[in-house]
Amino acid sequence: MVDGKHIMVTGATSGIGYAVTKDLLAHGAHVTAVGRNEQRLDELRQLGGNALQAVAFDLTDFERYENLVSSIAPLDGLVHSAGIVENNPLRYFSMEKYQRTVAINQTAPLALISELARSGKLNTHASLVLVSSILGTSIGMKGTAAYAGTKAALAAFAKVMSLELAHRCIRVNCVSPGMVETELVENARQLSSQAIQADKDRYPLGKRYAKPMEISSTVRFLLSIESSFITGQNIIVDGGFSVQ
Repeated sequence: MVDGKHIMVTGATSGIGYAVTKDLLAHGAHVTAVGRNEQRLDELRQLGGNALQAVAFDLTDFERYENLVSSIAPLDGLVHSAGIVENNPLRYFSMEKYQRTVAINQTAPLALISELARSGKLNTHASLVLVSSILGTSIGMKGTAAYAGTKAALAAFAKVMSLELAHRCIRVNCVSPGMVETELVENARQLSSQAIQADKDRYPLGKRYAKPMEISSTVRFLLSIESSFITGQNIIVDGGFSVQ
């Protein structure tokens, strides 16, 4: 149950974060939606009404974190879904791409949660969920060392943060999806439909990618009292892909 809980979602204007935000609103949560897409924020405002606080914010603007956190009410939950993925193979390694990936995928959640903890904006029994990936935590893929490293870091963060915050009964967990049917996949025009289907065929459970709802429902479970004794864990949601 998340009814009446106040939950912040980063990356709320695209992909999994957008799906999670809509799911939480549908289940009665009050959501602070953080994102950069003003049009999507407007859509969420219309959908959530008084239950939604929309915040246009660039999570790489670390000097403004104190202002961001001071502008919100205390939280019962946080979902860090903001992230980017860029191909960056060793042979053509780009420091600019690497630093951009680390800033948003790895530094942002650590800096944000640190600021929330310091400022007393995490309620007792709050639940924090970091959206990671099987890429880095369970499998490897050529050209994605930077991305995989940042996602693996989130699983490590959850273990350490869960211990640091346990004295206040604040839980920290990860969700690691495989491929998900988001607009990123839908707009992957560089791949043929045959190539996409061939990749889907590698997923044992139905030969398909996950639906956004299948990720958001797992996130919602970790935010709810039903998971009250689960912390420091990484929940894999990939239809059996990584167990092969």
